[in-house]
Amino acid sequence: MLLGVVAVVTASFLIICAAPFASHFLYKAGGGSYIAAGILFSLVVMLYVIWVQAVADMESYKNTKLKACLDFTPSVLYGWSFFLAPAGIFFSLLAGLLFLVVGRHIQIHH
Repeated sequence: MLLGVVAVVTASFLIICAAPFASHFLYKAGGGSYIAAGILFSLVVMLYVIWVQAVADMESYKNTKLKACLDFTPSVLYGWSFFLAPAGIFFSLLAGLLFLVVGRHIQIHH
């Protein structure tokens, strides 16, 4: 997660530095960094789902809670931020591809 945030911040700074269409290299580096951030964020989401569904020791937790509450049923709630994460991943990948195309266009026309 932290690597993804660092990649997005780095990409933003690279794109800001390339804003007057001066360097195609900065646009390409920023686009690549946005794509790397999208991939890292998608890995975070997938690993979280795997951890919650498969690795979390729900049986021992359920057994300890059943002693206190007889009607206890464990449930996993993901929340809004988890459901909106795919949209953020999509826009990060889209921004990366667009900045790569802009960098390529600048390289061809200079």
